[in-house]
Amino acid sequence: MYVSFLVFLGIIMSKKYIKVNENNTEFVKKIEKNNKNIQVFDENKRFFVKSAKIGQVKIEGDEHNHLSNVMRFKVGDEVILVCNDDYDYSGKIIEITRNYSIADVLQKRKNNANPSVQITAFVAVNKREPMSLMVRMLSELGVTDFVPITTKWTQAQDATEKLERYQKIADQSAKQCRRSKTLNVLGIKTLDEICSYINEFDTVLFAYEKENAYNLDQYFDANSNKYKNVAFIIGPVAGFDTDEAEKIVKSGAVSVSLGKRILKADTACVAMASIIMNKLDK
Repeated sequence: MYVSFLVFLGIIMSKKYIKVNENNTEFVKKIEKNNKNIQVFDENKRFFVKSAKIGQVKIEGDEHNHLSNVMRFKVGDEVILVCNDDYDYSGKIIEITRNYSIADVLQKRKNNANPSVQITAFVAVNKREPMSLMVRMLSELGVTDFVPITTKWTQAQDATEKLERYQKIADQSAKQCRRSKTLNVLGIKTLDEICSYINEFDTVLFAYEKENAYNLDQYFDANSNKYKNVAFIIGPVAGFDTDEAEKIVKSGAVSVSLGKRILKADTACVAMASIIMNKLDK
């Protein structure tokens, strides 16, 4: 009985749709147009270029390959070009060749997804932790720079060969979250190197699992200054050695707790970046 009812309802609805199809072609065309627009998501219309301006801009390399061979854009399709400045550049494809595409940029507009605060993430190389996942999530949250660091329990070769791959992940993530400035994946630093320039930031927050008395909320409540250049430090799977933790704090970083539970590195990255952005990115 129930199946028969559904079949009957389907017949009625199909007849109703045919009636609309016959009597309101403009309505049908509008639906088809909307469906066509839905097929290409905004991040797939965004392409990085070396520089952009009002006028003709060339799209080359991997971005051209993605445009022409993966997305199969055609002449006349709309694109958004970004070049790591504060703007989105909108235009249309006017030429597609084997090695490059040309877009006619018609306007530029301020990008509102870029963060208003500079945040640098110093993250210990974690062989067993998904560094690529951290890069993607930190990019989405608005972090500016990602710096892998080596500690007593890490080795540089665990990440050196993957830096280029991490940058590509950051670029793709920037498209997805509509930033025009991508997260920069910088070269690997030692703990000693980052300790030598901690005082160059407005503040550096050190997520330390042995810190019990001071959390991020307390820190920001006690320090109401409008920070513009902030960094945070996340340790390896095995944690920081006691001597390393003492050195970080003596160099000027503030030891803070992320709660009463011990977090994995990727979780700690997201928690730290989320809280900082919530407090400062206005």
